[in-house]
Amino acid sequence: MDNILNTFMSAAIAKRIIRYVLLFTVFLGTACVILSVHYTSTLNHTSIITPHVIDLHGLTWSNYSKNTIKSYDGNPSIIDSAQTNHANQSFFKYRLTATTSVNNSRSRHTKTQYPVTLDAPFLLSNPNLCKSVANLSALVIVHTAPSHFERRDVMRKTWTNNSYFRHLGSVRTLFLLGTVLENSTQRKIEDEFKKHEDLVQGNFIDAYRNLTHKGVMGYKWISENCMNAMMIVKVDDDVVVDTYKLLNEYVPKLSGRTRYILCNHIAPGTMRIIREKKNKWYVDSDLFRGYKFYPRYCSGFGVIMSTDIIPFIYRAAYLTPFFWVDDVYLYGMLPSKVKDIAYISLAGNFSLKFTNSLDCIANKTKICPFLISGGSKPEDVVKLWDAMGKAHEKTLAITNMSAKNSSENSDNNKISGEGEGRTYSVKNQIPKHTNVNIEKEANVLIKDGAEEAANKTEMAKTGINSRNTLEKDFRN
Repeated sequence: MDNILNTFMSAAIAKRIIRYVLLFTVFLGTACVILSVHYTSTLNHTSIITPHVIDLHGLTWSNYSKNTIKSYDGNPSIIDSAQTNHANQSFFKYRLTATTSVNNSRSRHTKTQYPVTLDAPFLLSNPNLCKSVANLSALVIVHTAPSHFERRDVMRKTWTNNSYFRHLGSVRTLFLLGTVLENSTQRKIEDEFKKHEDLVQGNFIDAYRNLTHKGVMGYKWISENCMNAMMIVKVDDDVVVDTYKLLNEYVPKLSGRTRYILCNHIAPGTMRIIREKKNKWYVDSDLFRGYKFYPRYCSGFGVIMSTDIIPFIYRAAYLTPFFWVDDVYLYGMLPSKVKDIAYISLAGNFSLKFTNSLDCIANKTKICPFLISGGSKPEDVVKLWDAMGKAHEKTLAITNMSAKNSSENSDNNKISGEGEGRTYSVKNQIPKHTNVNIEKEANVLIKDGAEEAANKTEMAKTGINSRNTLEKDFRN
């Protein structure tokens, strides 16, 4: 009897165990399905920003399919050209539309977005801007709004004009912009491009929340057309760079260096992610889920990067879901995926307040450390550039003595090569600080071609420096 009872109890226990196992299996399967569906509808911070080192050699990058892009409310949405009534709709394969209202509802099956400019063609581009220069000291990349014609014009006449500093190095400038809905503005942009050939226009609507697309487009253009530049200087169109200081101090110090980013460095855990919906910088709770602060990144008003890292930062965009805050995405999330990049702080070397910058630069009792200054008004840009020239007047006089001696050989001061035909006339655009030798040079028509490169440092191709070593060497 005892044996029968024990057998019966064992069978009951076994059935109960089996029942619990089955219930647990069903529960686990249901949970997995829910989590997988939820994952497809969100961009989790972990999937975006957890450091992922890219092998820089031999990596095959997955092809990006534009057909996988879907639109969702509350963010710039990608639509087919057939869905817009724009007059030039047949010219664009797809567009981005910017919305001013914020709608947080999203389709549960929305696919992950990536920057639309990854594989998109350029609408306006001059591929010979850099290629005809053997040794380019710096390429200046400017994020500009399409309507800012005057800002671009004053930049061409002042701190990006090679007439002032060609004896120190060679600089090329590229303005990045998107498309506009006004036909009249687009025609003016096309006329501007025909005259200067220094614009790159992408097939996305130029809007605040599309700045990330603009930045990725810049990375793409550099990777394809300007790898001969020693460094990339990215700025907004409301700042002024002391090009004399850049070429006299920064270029020599960074000669032979690779994998660096100089910027106003925002350390991890210091910049809070804003979740208030009424705030301009509002970030949906689906993004950076569970995090209160942004990871490491740079303020985008002025960033200097070694050219060697640009192709890898661009390719990292194939692996990194789109995020609309451009500074975080372009100078934080993407570089975090590339190995051994050193961030160097430019703290103390810039001021975005015009009056502070002008007072510092014009002070004759001490040397102003500012490399980057704020100047959104054209008249402010001219004042800053004039003050910068006066501050470097002694250096200019010494340098131009050798330039004068070498000017007897006319070939040393001529610019020729591909892309000939575009000319600048900079007469009556020279600030008072400029000496006679520079004034004479300023009357020369500057053709878009190869610039003399004798005794200039070639772009470093090898060598990796740790962050501490690089910062120490740079500061010294």
